Amino acid sequence: MMRKFVALTAVVGMLLVALPAAASEQFPDEIDLPAGFFPEGIAVGEGSTFYVGSLADGSVYKGDLRTGEGAVVVEPAGPFTTVGIEVDNRERIWVAGGPSGTGRVYDGVTGEQLAAYSFTTPFTSFINDVVVTKEAAYFTDSGTANDPDPGALVFEGTPRLFVVPLGPGGTLPDASAVSELPVDAPDVTFPNLNGIESLPNGKGLVVGHTVGEVLFAVDPTTGDAEAIEIGAPLVGNDGLIRRGTTIYVVENAVSQITAVRIAPDGSTGTVMAVYPVVGSETPTTAGLFGSALYAVDARFGSMAGPYKVFRVELN
Repeated sequence: MMRKFVALTAVVGMLLVALPAAASEQFPDEIDLPAGFFPEGIAVGEGSTFYVGSLADGSVYKGDLRTGEGAVVVEPAGPFTTVGIEVDNRERIWVAGGPSGTGRVYDGVTGEQLAAYSFTTPFTSFINDVVVTKEAAYFTDSGTANDPDPGALVFEGTPRLFVVPLGPGGTLPDASAVSELPVDAPDVTFPNLNGIESLPNGKGLVVGHTVGEVLFAVDPTTGDAEAIEIGAPLVGNDGLIRRGTTIYVVENAVSQITAVRIAPDGSTGTVMAVYPVVGSETPTTAGLFGSALYAVDARFGSMAGPYKVFRVELN
């Protein structure tokens, strides 16, 4: 009996010692970004690495979701030149260039620029977000800026995607390979097309229409678009991120993320859950890691920090 008691005491002692270590593995609920960073896009890369792009100066911040620590990996490129971002399976950072009319690609380890694609002349489009599939990178254009004065932009124009086809092994193409794909979706006002993801069947795209408060299933070869019947408006839909058959839609106007179970072909969708981004002002995009979403807060209302990434636990 004494031996059993001693053995049990030793086990309990080991558990008590282990508890603080386990607690230290709890990922932070909030991650601070640099002062004045003004984030918009976020993407999760290898392991617990995350990347956030800055509207203020075009730089990209690289951090660790586990520790909350990080530093700038891509140097500044200019105001509003980094909007939505995507990280592919080669740890390359794809950047939607806003009113610069560009898409850019960086090495996620070194921050070196690998490629730059000019879709339009500056201030004649707003390249808002990007998704990378096995075949290509697809960039959304939220509208055409008719006034070259950045302080007085007027947005309208035909909704469209810009397509950067990938070569064998995901090689980056020459600029001559880029094409424009008009999308059969309503032209309302800025922002028209915004967030973008792939469909579960791998044969199409899901594109958010912010002003229309709806998602479209888009054929990546023809641009044909069909509204996805969900049964509820997606208010201020911004960034999209998919896991399996669930699309997580960041609704920046109401500071929440809505989980939509979507048919593989994008014909229908069902709202499964709604997750408030507690403490945020204007969450714009999100990444997925483990059992949580990580939403970045652009704070469009106040246009001032503190800027943070918020962890949102999934049910």
